Amino acid sequence: MAELELRRFTAIGATALHGPATMLPGLPQRPGWVAVAGATAIWTAPGTWLCLHAPGTALPVPDPHRTAMDGSRAVFGLAGRLAGEALATILALDLHPRSFPHGAAAATLAAHIPLLIWRDGEAFRLACARSYGESLRAALLAAGRGRGLVEHDAVPYPG
Repeated sequence: MAELELRRFTAIGATALHGPATMLPGLPQRPGWVAVAGATAIWTAPGTWLCLHAPGTALPVPDPHRTAMDGSRAVFGLAGRLAGEALATILALDLHPRSFPHGAAAATLAAHIPLLIWRDGEAFRLACARSYGESLRAALLAAGRGRGLVEHDAVPYPG
């Protein structure tokens, strides 16, 4: 693995969930994320989650509690030993594993772009509104300068 790797994810379905956490067992009830029902469920506010999944996937949640948002997000993965250091240049969030461990998630700004960030093992995932995707990519490339950043081809979101 390179010191720093950037990958854009494609083929992303998105569903906003709103209601009681019991509508889908396993949903996080505080800031964080979990893999549930074939999706990445990210807590965004009390009683609200963003779920990223394969396009066309129907989450087992009653219709009144879900809103389809397919195509609404650009999602990137940043991995490698220098990922936290690179991200520190564009966002004001302590990403040390003691403060932001696996399973942590936050809504924040990076390079003036509103986004969700979550830690998946040693890697970070970042999701922003699709219209900000190229701006976030440019900010991540700039953050990786001098850190051996390797940009990989886009791949389908792993779920």
